[in-house]
Amino acid sequence: MITLKETVRGGGNSEEDRTCAGHAGLALRYGGGTVDKKFYQDLLDQMSDGVYFVTLDRRITYWNGGAERITGYSAEEVLGHSCAEGILRHVNGAGRQLCVQGCPLLAVMKDGKPREAHVYLHHKDGQRVPVTVRGQALRDSDGEIVGSVEVFSTREVNPYAGTRQDRKDDSLDSVTGLVSRRFGEMHLQTFMQAVSEHVTTLGVLYVDADHFKDVNDTFGHKTGDEVLRMVSQTLVNALRRGDIPVRWGGEEFLALLPGIDDAGLAVVAERVRMFVENSWIQQGETQVRVTVSVGATMAVPAEGPDDVADRADRLMYTSKRAGRNRVTTDTGQLARAAERPILGTAAPWETT
Repeated sequence: MITLKETVRGGGNSEEDRTCAGHAGLALRYGGGTVDKKFYQDLLDQMSDGVYFVTLDRRITYWNGGAERITGYSAEEVLGHSCAEGILRHVNGAGRQLCVQGCPLLAVMKDGKPREAHVYLHHKDGQRVPVTVRGQALRDSDGEIVGSVEVFSTREVNPYAGTRQDRKDDSLDSVTGLVSRRFGEMHLQTFMQAVSEHVTTLGVLYVDADHFKDVNDTFGHKTGDEVLRMVSQTLVNALRRGDIPVRWGGEEFLALLPGIDDAGLAVVAERVRMFVENSWIQQGETQVRVTVSVGATMAVPAEGPDDVADRADRLMYTSKRAGRNRVTTDTGQLARAAERPILGTAAPWETT
C-alpha cells in the first residue's frame, strides 16, 4: 500500500490541501520505513517518466521533472490547477474527451483500483503527444483515499516527432522539422516504384491548415510558425512509426503511409483531423486554434508520383468545399465520430 504523508511543491490553498498535500516535501512509506523527502524528490525528478499527484478534487499537488520534460509545462504553471484547466486535457484515439467522461484518475479515486490507458496529452507547444498513463490511489495512514498519482510515459512514436531543423541537414524543413518537399518527392518516387512492382501499397494524405492566413494576420508570423509546428507535430504523432511526414509547402503537408490499406488509411486520416482539432497554443487568454482539411487516397500501380499527389490534393479541396475540418477519401467523405473539443481553460466538470 502507498500512503501519502506530504507532497513536494504543493499547490493547494485549502486546509485540506495543506493537510493532505502540503508544501514541505514528499515521503512514501512502505511498511514501517520512511524514505527521506529530499532523496525521494530528487529520485522522482530524475525519472524519465512523468509523475504527478492530484487531490480528490483533481488539483495537482506534485509535478516532477519528467512531467515537465514530456509536457513542456513547469511545476509552477500547473500546481494548484486541474490538468483539465487548459493543460493536458487527455483524449483517446477515438476522440473521447476524458476530462468529461473516462478520466483514469477520477476512476482510481472512486474505487481504489489501478488503471492504465493509452491517451494523447496536450503539450504546451500545442501538439498532441501519445502517452501511456498509469493511475493509482494515494491513501492516508488510515487507508482512506486522499488523491491519486499518475505516472505517464511516451509511447513509441514516429522518428520525426520532436525534430528540429539541423542547419547541416537540408533534408528537413527549417520551420517544422519534417521532411522537406524535395526529399519528400524522392521518397514518393521510391514508394511509387515499389507500388508499381506490387511490392507494397501506399496511402497518401494531403493535409491543409484551414484559415491559416487569419492566424498570420491576427497574431503575426511568429505565432504562425508556432502553429505550423503544432500542426506538423500533431500530424507526426497521429502517424505510424514508418510513415513519412512532409512539409509540402506553406500550410500544406503530405504524409506517405507505406503498407497500409483503405481501412487503415481512413483511421489515420481521421486521427490526424481529430488531433489537430484538439490542439491549440495559449496566447494570454486566447487559444490559437486551427483545423485541417484532409484528402486521403491509395496509390494505383499504373500511375506516377504526380498523379497520386494531385488526386490527394483534389480530395483535400473537396473537404474544403464541404465546410473544412473533414476528411475525404476515394470513396467519399468520412463521418466524424469524435467528441467536440473542449474550448477555453475552465475545467469541464459537467461529467456524465
